[in-house]
Amino acid sequence: MTRLLGHAGALLLGVAVGVASVAVHRDRVAGFPAGLVFVAVVSVYVAWALRLLSATGRFGASYCLGWLVLLGYVLAGRPEGDFVIASDLEGYGLLVVALFMVVALVSSLAARDPVRSG
Repeated sequence: MTRLLGHAGALLLGVAVGVASVAVHRDRVAGFPAGLVFVAVVSVYVAWALRLLSATGRFGASYCLGWLVLLGYVLAGRPEGDFVIASDLEGYGLLVVALFMVVALVSSLAARDPVRSG
């Protein structure tokens, strides 16, 4: 039961960080894409930290799944035809972060259980 709650919490954390990522990825400071850099660092760091902090490494996979599901929902577009993610540096940069999240998801699923592996 505890693991299930941990996975649910990691999934919700992934959705929350995904919402924040979409909200700030376009912010610039003096022309520098600070929002995109912040999104990349925080998103990947949290996935890495959850992988290291959990006994099996699979909480990182739940976090990445929540982040990617939210991004997929946002990429689908709005009913009126608008898109939340633009085709510019920040938009493509967010998609590159999504690629890193896919890699983190797969590597978290492949993480070995240190208790069982001896």
